[in-house]
Amino acid sequence: MGLLLGFVTEIKELLEDGSVSDGPVVVRETSKSWIFLTPTLVYKLKKQVRDDLQDLTSLRARHDNCLMEVDLNRRLAPEEYLDVIPIIRRNNGHLGFGGTGEKIDWMVKMQRLPADHMLDTIIAKHATETPDFRRSFERLVERLVDFYSDCAPSHLNATELGTIFQDQQALNAACLRDPTFKEFHQRFEVVFDGLSIAFSRHFDLFDARVEGGWIRECHGDLRPEHICMTNPPIVFDCLEFNRNLRLADPFSEVVFLGMEADILGAPWIKPMLIDRLASGLSARPDSKLLHLYEALHALLRTRLCLAHLLVTNPRTPKKWMPLGLQYFERAERLLCGPGGLAR
Repeated sequence: MGLLLGFVTEIKELLEDGSVSDGPVVVRETSKSWIFLTPTLVYKLKKQVRDDLQDLTSLRARHDNCLMEVDLNRRLAPEEYLDVIPIIRRNNGHLGFGGTGEKIDWMVKMQRLPADHMLDTIIAKHATETPDFRRSFERLVERLVDFYSDCAPSHLNATELGTIFQDQQALNAACLRDPTFKEFHQRFEVVFDGLSIAFSRHFDLFDARVEGGWIRECHGDLRPEHICMTNPPIVFDCLEFNRNLRLADPFSEVVFLGMEADILGAPWIKPMLIDRLASGLSARPDSKLLHLYEALHALLRTRLCLAHLLVTNPRTPKKWMPLGLQYFERAERLLCGPGGLAR
């Protein structure tokens, strides 16, 4: 850890050199990256992590991941993803970006977006619907309709795509069955069973969407914090590391975005997104399938929240249990509550 923090400090100092940066640098840490923020630019350094979904422990893997991130994100943010730059260790031992020396890592270079235009920030300040807010959402949906219309369809059948669902179910169960969460195990098991029942019961609805060519290579992580409500809106930070997890029904993605907006206190967003996407794509799935998509996302978010509590020295530990249970209660209600999909 000390060597890693020393490396991060070296990069920060290099970025603050007047010949490289345009001002002071702020460093932020996520579970898988170090983010370096200058007044106008963002640099992302991938951590050497390995989990069930990706392995970034080799230099080659981190380079490939950076290239994939830029390539995929230019679909919805073509001007913002600028480059993949090498970090060089020069013969004198100093770091540099490019030039001669040993390539020791890679970073994604991006334009910095205005923080006060991020959708989660806007909702926090102005959760209620207003004419200006609605107009900005109309522009966002127009962008998404164009994007989803052009996304490449999957050629997998519904049964094959169902194995992705089963893999995610297994990961959810492995995490949530940890003894750390034993007081909730009984409720978790009921919801696991309910999700399996609901997926089997409504498989024909999913199969019809597959046959219609509606499972496409989408964004994969359409959350409010990944949307900047400029004109035009910018959608960034897609899920770059696993193509299978980008294969989705466009309506699954906007239901996810709508669920996140619900959690933030703006329940009007989800029905508007669904209605506008249905109009733009001239297709609308059955409401039961939309509820199934939301339950899937809610249980996945439960797992991702609570997984933070299974690592040593988790960041913001008090945040994850209440938030994870908020997602879980939504899945529980959709599947097992009155009129639920598994009833």
